[in-house]
Amino acid sequence: MKLDIKEFLQKCGLDEPLYPGKRVVKKLPQPGEYKSHCIVYDWRKPDMIRIEVKAGLSGKTLPPKELKKYPIAFQAPTFIEIDVLNG
Repeated sequence: MKLDIKEFLQKCGLDEPLYPGKRVVKKLPQPGEYKSHCIVYDWRKPDMIRIEVKAGLSGKTLPPKELKKYPIAFQAPTFIEIDVLNG
């Protein structure tokens, strides 16, 4: 399947520019303990964009002791990888 990356990222709600070599963390704070999460847009590999949902607001992988307090949906790896083709 082919898609326009710029259009896709706009529909995802990414407001700032994303380009090869950049990593953007979009924070999604939620009311209540252990519910906040973030979306990490990672284009550090020039041929692939990785979009991942992570627990917490830092964009870093939390240690298991802290991660177990979050809902199951945030404990399992949740991501999509998009191959970038030029032309």
